[in-house]
Amino acid sequence: MSARLLLRGGRVLAPEGWLEEADVRIEGESIVDIGGGLAANGAEVRDVRGSLVVPGFIDVHIHGADGAMCEEGEPEALRRISRTLARFGVSGFLATLATIPFERMKKAVAAVAAVAGSEPGARLLGVHLEGPCLNPLRAGAQAVPWMRALSAAELDDLQSASGARIRLVTLAPEVEGASALLAHAVARGITVAVGHSDATEEQMRAAVGAGARHVTHLFNAMRGLHHREPGVAGFALTTDDLSVELICDGHHLAPRVVDLAFRCKPAGKAVLVSDAVAALGMPEGDCELFGVPCRIENGAVRLRDGGQLAGSCLRLDAAVRNVRAWVPHLALEEVLRAASSAAASVVGASACGHLRRGYIADIAVLDPALEVVATICRGSLIWER
Repeated sequence: MSARLLLRGGRVLAPEGWLEEADVRIEGESIVDIGGGLAANGAEVRDVRGSLVVPGFIDVHIHGADGAMCEEGEPEALRRISRTLARFGVSGFLATLATIPFERMKKAVAAVAAVAGSEPGARLLGVHLEGPCLNPLRAGAQAVPWMRALSAAELDDLQSASGARIRLVTLAPEVEGASALLAHAVARGITVAVGHSDATEEQMRAAVGAGARHVTHLFNAMRGLHHREPGVAGFALTTDDLSVELICDGHHLAPRVVDLAFRCKPAGKAVLVSDAVAALGMPEGDCELFGVPCRIENGAVRLRDGGQLAGSCLRLDAAVRNVRAWVPHLALEEVLRAASSAAASVVGASACGHLRRGYIADIAVLDPALEVVATICRGSLIWER
């Protein structure tokens, strides 16, 4: 821990591109200077020559890690997730809640309010409600009996319990009541995503016209691309204003599909997410998730009955390495930004996601193989290899 820190001589990813052999000076929670040959001025100096100094990763879609789930509604579960994510270069995340009963949802967002600001690792940037307004036809591993559209009053109640920390809501725009929920969320400044949806092109057009700006785990649990009906996936690929999530674990999406998404989307509109559940960081074998028997095997989490994917055990730093290997024509800085600044843009986290003067000092230090060497959050070293 240090109130004053100087990272010396790294290859720094600044908004304008790579700065070679550059220093980053941190005071308190903020970056105060970036450049070559900065004076120490009493700061703790860390030699990072030969390393990449990049914005800390931000995961806007993660349910859990190390045996804990955001849906538990327990502050200690959130702290455990925060500590675990720091190992993977993640400096910020949205506590993501799958479809659960309303009272459990209220307890879960209140737990986020209780922990935010005192996290031991990656910081809680807010809440992502992945439901309950989803289409049962595209439920994935989520619980169909609890799927419904929240009322405006219920969303306001949850936002109040969270301390105004709900930043993202995923919904299926074709579901009854979804239009009113979408309009209310947008009016409250909450980003709305389309996901777990069987929407047609026309229904997608209407949702975007009403303010939807994001697509949850592109291609997964949604109407796919058909040559006579583009559906959610086709509309998302060809609508520049929409950002899209990609789960790059090699199970949810084939490498060529990831390549397709990056070719279609403008810079900053493809966002790497983990969609990780409690299995992240756990050993392989049988476990219970969402109250359902599952199995962790070969880097995937599946329902034991039927083998359907149930979230992931993907590390966000591993997602970065996967995309780098799968899409070699993509510049490294674009891959790294897909895990940082692009994610920050989704939820309007304007003071992070970039390394620049005045921004919060959320930083990942990587070796040349893109393995995490250290994670800095709010100017403090929260994990070191």
